[in-house]
Amino acid sequence: MKALYDGIRFKESNSFMGVSYFMSKWKKAASLALVASMIWVSACSKSDKNDSTATGSAAPSSSAAASTDSGETYEVVMGYPLLGPVPKDLGEVEAAISKITKEKINVTVKLLGIPFGQWFQQQNLMLTGNEKLDVMLADFNTYGGMVAAKQLAPLDDLLNEQGQGIKDVLGSKLDVARIDGKIYATPVNPLPLGGTAIVMAKDILDQADIDISTINSTNDLDQVFKSVKEKNPAIIPIAANPQGSMPLTTLFDTLGKFDSLLDGLGVLDSSDSSMKVVNLYETPEYTDALRKLRSWYQAGYISKDAATTKVTGSDQIKAGKALATVAGDQPGVEKQAAAGTGKEMVKVTAQKPLQTTQGVLGLIWAIPANNSKNQSKAMEFLNLTYTDKDIINLINFGIEGKHYTKKSDNIISVLPGDGYSMHQSFMFGNVQLTYLTDLEDPTIREQGKAFEETFVDSKALGFTPNLDAVKTEVAAVKNVTAQFVPALETGSVDPDKILPQFIEKLKASGIDKIVAEKQKQLDAWLAASNSK
Repeated sequence: MKALYDGIRFKESNSFMGVSYFMSKWKKAASLALVASMIWVSACSKSDKNDSTATGSAAPSSSAAASTDSGETYEVVMGYPLLGPVPKDLGEVEAAISKITKEKINVTVKLLGIPFGQWFQQQNLMLTGNEKLDVMLADFNTYGGMVAAKQLAPLDDLLNEQGQGIKDVLGSKLDVARIDGKIYATPVNPLPLGGTAIVMAKDILDQADIDISTINSTNDLDQVFKSVKEKNPAIIPIAANPQGSMPLTTLFDTLGKFDSLLDGLGVLDSSDSSMKVVNLYETPEYTDALRKLRSWYQAGYISKDAATTKVTGSDQIKAGKALATVAGDQPGVEKQAAAGTGKEMVKVTAQKPLQTTQGVLGLIWAIPANNSKNQSKAMEFLNLTYTDKDIINLINFGIEGKHYTKKSDNIISVLPGDGYSMHQSFMFGNVQLTYLTDLEDPTIREQGKAFEETFVDSKALGFTPNLDAVKTEVAAVKNVTAQFVPALETGSVDPDKILPQFIEKLKASGIDKIVAEKQKQLDAWLAASNSK
């Protein structure tokens, strides 16, 4: 489904697909850190707005988890945000889904798609007002707090009884969602995304006689940038993205070993067995990365307005002003980049993928504890979104013949029009069951499986911190990072002078207290894990 880091900015998962665009908007609305904003993304199609408000209901009884055996058909309300307006044919798609679900599990389905700008407010109103809501989308950053507030139903028994398909699909990923031994959400099963890549315009590389097979580390980029600059002084070798999206620190593999533990304000070196939470900004690796960026800035490899630019790296490359930018790594990322720039693009891996809790739980589905009148039926429907190809593709693409046509069993061509132009397949259940469009690489799923095999697990995989106890300090520290990080992480200022000032203000704002709180919770999690 991952925002942009107020903390461990180099671990952002930036993609050119809808998931990263969504997560950038998610971050801005929720002020939380998960994954980077999208650099290359297809514009959302316009569609007519329909009214989409939840139907109020009384609080469910204590027997909500029990299945109704009366034979009455139950309506499952599925809540999620929309990146565009509510599709005008949403009702027709609901009816098509309900026809299947009524026959299979005796439920009908209401798709409660809420425009993104209204999503968080509406979600909170529904949860606090006990309005009917059976399954809902959440994310890693809100997960721990929602569990602590008892807003989510524990799912272990429901998964055993009505969610076996989810268990089969997700396997050990479900265990990553455990908090105090219980599962409260099921992660989306996505196309693998992890680590970072530098994507470059091939025509500029060819002009400078550069073979990308010679680029094996960040240090190798010095000669690449030097050669490009000598051939064409007007080119900026590495384009920064607007702050809040993929930063240049994601180029450094030395920083890729850190697990951000939610927000980067206190991180874990996953290559170290000590399991010690540290302040990233005090690490030698961070200092070295800033010094390298400063040397590039002084050499003219980074633009002078990098700290304040509002222009994406893709747009700079498209305009012929830049060679490269940084992106989240995944199969086909260079083809996605090419679609956004209009140029042939190539990639080189920067940071290798580290599988973290926030990576697995980036987007998750939960059953609200006080809002579903029948949690068993809610789980039965949720299970179908991981196992039933017809349902997941109705949700994603609408009705065959009206909203798309099939070119083969798994390849579709989306029809023009605004009847059902949602296409947010990264958000729902088992992404591996969704159709591919004729604009996508038909081998992308196979590539994804091979890519996922390269992931290395963080030593804190499965740990979900809850920072409610230090929320005042978190807010204060984020204000400080917003002040210092853009200039430091683009090389715009001398880190030997400015970094000590930054660290001093971080400490005055309470970062050491945040680190200590994470360490306390991590130690407790480790003790509980070791006692099993």
